[in-house]
Amino acid sequence: MTAKIKPSPEDHRTSERSLAASFYLPMIAGSFDVIAVTVAASLAFYLRFYWPLPDLVPFHWMPKPMNYVLFGVALGMVYVIVSWSYRGYATRIRVPLEQEVGRILRGSLLSTGVLLALIFFYREFTYSRLVFLMTLCFMVPALIASRSMFQRVQIMLFKRGIGVMRVALWGTGELAARLWQDFERGRTQGFQLIGAVGEAPVEGGRSLGEISALRDLVFEHDLDMLVMAPPPDEEERMDDVMKAAEGLTVELLFCPSAVEITRSRIRVTEVGGRPILRMKTIPMAGWRYVVKRMMDFGLSGLFLICFSWLYAMVAAAVYLDDGRPIFYKQKRVGMDGREFDIVKFRTMRKDAETQSGPVWAKKGDPRVTRIGGFLRRWSLDELPQFLSVLRGDMSLVGPRPERPHFVEQFSRHIPQYLDRHRVKSGLTGWAQVSGFRGSDTTIEERTEFDLYYVENWSLWFDVRILLKTLIAVIRGRGAM
Repeated sequence: MTAKIKPSPEDHRTSERSLAASFYLPMIAGSFDVIAVTVAASLAFYLRFYWPLPDLVPFHWMPKPMNYVLFGVALGMVYVIVSWSYRGYATRIRVPLEQEVGRILRGSLLSTGVLLALIFFYREFTYSRLVFLMTLCFMVPALIASRSMFQRVQIMLFKRGIGVMRVALWGTGELAARLWQDFERGRTQGFQLIGAVGEAPVEGGRSLGEISALRDLVFEHDLDMLVMAPPPDEEERMDDVMKAAEGLTVELLFCPSAVEITRSRIRVTEVGGRPILRMKTIPMAGWRYVVKRMMDFGLSGLFLICFSWLYAMVAAAVYLDDGRPIFYKQKRVGMDGREFDIVKFRTMRKDAETQSGPVWAKKGDPRVTRIGGFLRRWSLDELPQFLSVLRGDMSLVGPRPERPHFVEQFSRHIPQYLDRHRVKSGLTGWAQVSGFRGSDTTIEERTEFDLYYVENWSLWFDVRILLKTLIAVIRGRGAM
């Protein structure tokens, strides 16, 4: 006979505490989205029938505004249902905003298509197709703003302990110790580390008890999640952990030791019905890569045309300050480890590396010319690199390219340093706009941010970095 598990009074307390995460937070997110879509539809109605489009596209009769407000509410509710169907409101873990953009685009197109199909059968009122199109255009930025506002609310609630997942960690060794530290820092991300099951992986860490008492520990500490991170020689004990967790409403997560040898985002795929961990993927491929290249070509070409006068002014300033050569050419390593020539306006003396060899420039470097300091501060020395972007050697956004000498040096002691070359080098990058630029930061820190960009790349991420770069350059901080 199978033993019956009696419900514990703590079951109800855990369920009530989890209600905020499983119900209230998605309800708040969904309400924000319905309001955002309604605002987008109302704005489209106003522009079409009040200003400025009536003068350009006349209409025969004025519809009631309430019909379009209700249309916005209906579209918002359809969007929520569509997004819910592919877990768009799994809010227990905060997703970076740039990763939400793809979901928003997909949900907007699907929900608009669904509502168009439903309205086709509604003959009592004819909706303006122009308003439909404008609503779709306004809907995406409105939903991005909505999700940004919700994430602020979510962080505020997490800081107060509302909706936070209570986590226990099982495992010893370096991987478990790193996870322990990550969880300790991550309460605003929706996690609160309660302690370890079994031996704590860090000195002074709190041990809740042994695996054999897991059922009592889950109820006693209101645990929502158990993360298993055993070293390779203890992985056979996972069967004991899985057995102890049977019948418990607690999530089990497994962090294999393989993550120690890769910083790539591990994904699960299937071959013949068997789950397989995908350790590394091609970050830029297909239509997204084509769109990125089109964006690089279009924006760099437009910049070169609009600011050709600036090139002439900077070239004249370099020549008057220190003579020829005006440009400085240097070998750099780009995508797939291929070398290319990078060109900058010269900011150092002609003999800057004659005696020292390849070295990084430092703050207050005596080798920098008078005009060179000004050019570096405002990133004007980087302007010729727009030609490299136009040719396809570089991209507007990506890890900054390094010289072959430094690439060989860094790849020896920095794990996965060469993975920076899985994408094109960029004029600006995630590390630079995050403040990791120049000799005041370490190459390890910059590499970490570069690898994050490689693994989390999206077109929206590029746009976000470009906007941050523009703000940094305007403020004279430089991000290129």
